[in-house]
Amino acid sequence: MKCWSVLQLPEDAGLRDIKRSYARLLKVFRPDEDAAGFQRLREAYERALSIAQWRLENEETDEHGDVMLAPGIAALAAQEQSMAQPLQKTGTDAWDYPAALFEPVTPAAPEAPLESPILRVQPLNPEPLNLEPEQPTADPAIEAASQLLNGLSEANLDERWEQARQQDCAQAFQTLLLTLCFDQPALRLSIARWAVQHLGWLGPWQEIVIGDGQRSILASELLTDYRQSLETLLASQNEREFLALLKTYTAQPWLQVFDRREHWQQIILQLLQDREWSVPLFDRISQLFGWDDTKGIHPQPDWLWQALIERCNQESLYDTLCARAEDQRNGSPDALAARMLISPMKPRQHKDLTDRFIPADWQACQQLSETLKWRFPDLLARLPYADVFYWRRFLPRYIAAETWLRSWAAIALALWLFYLPAEHKTTAMSIVIPLAFACVPVWFFRIGLSYWFLISAHLIVQDLWLTERVIPRRWNPDTRWLVLRHGVPQAVMILLFSVMLGALGAFTYIGVIVIGLWHKRRIGTLDPEFSDKHPWLTALHWAHFSPLQLLFLVVMTGVILASQLGYSLKHLFPG
Repeated sequence: MKCWSVLQLPEDAGLRDIKRSYARLLKVFRPDEDAAGFQRLREAYERALSIAQWRLENEETDEHGDVMLAPGIAALAAQEQSMAQPLQKTGTDAWDYPAALFEPVTPAAPEAPLESPILRVQPLNPEPLNLEPEQPTADPAIEAASQLLNGLSEANLDERWEQARQQDCAQAFQTLLLTLCFDQPALRLSIARWAVQHLGWLGPWQEIVIGDGQRSILASELLTDYRQSLETLLASQNEREFLALLKTYTAQPWLQVFDRREHWQQIILQLLQDREWSVPLFDRISQLFGWDDTKGIHPQPDWLWQALIERCNQESLYDTLCARAEDQRNGSPDALAARMLISPMKPRQHKDLTDRFIPADWQACQQLSETLKWRFPDLLARLPYADVFYWRRFLPRYIAAETWLRSWAAIALALWLFYLPAEHKTTAMSIVIPLAFACVPVWFFRIGLSYWFLISAHLIVQDLWLTERVIPRRWNPDTRWLVLRHGVPQAVMILLFSVMLGALGAFTYIGVIVIGLWHKRRIGTLDPEFSDKHPWLTALHWAHFSPLQLLFLVVMTGVILASQLGYSLKHLFPG
């Protein structure tokens, strides 16, 4: 029929389906926008209600039909039994014979029991044949709820809901409100926010049926909106408002369901990963959700949780270092190291601070620098200096014993080459004299350098300024070498070798130093078999001496020896 096509329903639809379809189509055919369409929808709705009501009543009539036919069937059975009785003899030996069966007589009228109206069963409410039956009254609850949805907005949701409760159409209002969420997506989020708070939508005690697809869409949009609101507060560092809003969201009934609660905690975990926060805020959030790393109670994934724990430790360390650096009365090694690395200071202030350092203070600086570099590298961006070991430029540097041994060997070799051309010398004297006399300049150097390092420590500020402008940063990234502290002693050594052996001696010393600085391919960890086969390389490895340095020294020694014996380099290059 036409009414079913207008309502977009099959012909066997029930009363509930008719009412739902009518409520849904009311949003399409509004009386103020399409009066003709609304009239057709109204007539089809009333016609479909009439047919469905007739079907329902007719089914009840059929159930009672068998009971109403029983008395008529019993009467017919009694009549047939009386007609089947045999003939009986009277007192006069005469037999009573019935009338001839074939005598043409007028048939008698049917007996009253045979004409019982019970045998002629008629439906109590026959299907109306008129195409325009009497129009029944529509559901008043749906009508009232539909009127309340006109002009609905986020501002008047509370008012319309109160009116729906007063007009006893709360159920219909919720149903039509859910339909409105998906008919008008612009209102979906505002309606969903209000409904989960006041109507218990998506929770275990909701009063209407929400499909799985609708439930998924509403939950997804709500969680996205919640995350954006929390992220805005966290980005603006409003941690108090953030925590209050988080408690409000978490207390909603629809987020108490196990799966949805786990999903909500994962969203908060990812939000904390993406934004900056303080350690007290993380502790309050952990208390709110019951997180405990020691007991293994935390959301998934595990790697993200461990990253947050490490970040929490990082923030705790930074807060502790800042507190130590600000406490000027604390003179412990840890406090001095924190002040050295955290507080922005000028070189003169650093020098004044390090003048009072003892070995324990320098050791604390070393440990703190290694912790920051290898365990918490993200904190390096917050430090005043990119190089976490920059404090080493203020560290007093002591000369190792092997340095004096190398200096003595180099001076002894230079003295041997210097005295080699001399006459009236024995082999023993040519060896003993250089070895003995080489101790004299080494002894003077030790005394002179001890004073020089004290002087250079007072000139550290000027030395740093000069080093940064003379030596390119890519050659000296960590400011390990200083122009005055290290340049002056090396200049004295070059002058000494140039006095004994001339330009070749100075060139040899400079070459050995440059090769040692630039040769990066030194042996790392020696293989035992390789070490057994090449013991001399093993010795060079432990002495931090490059094989190229040894090769260069041998070659230059031969050149200087030839020059000292009277062979000019001009003879090697004739012409």
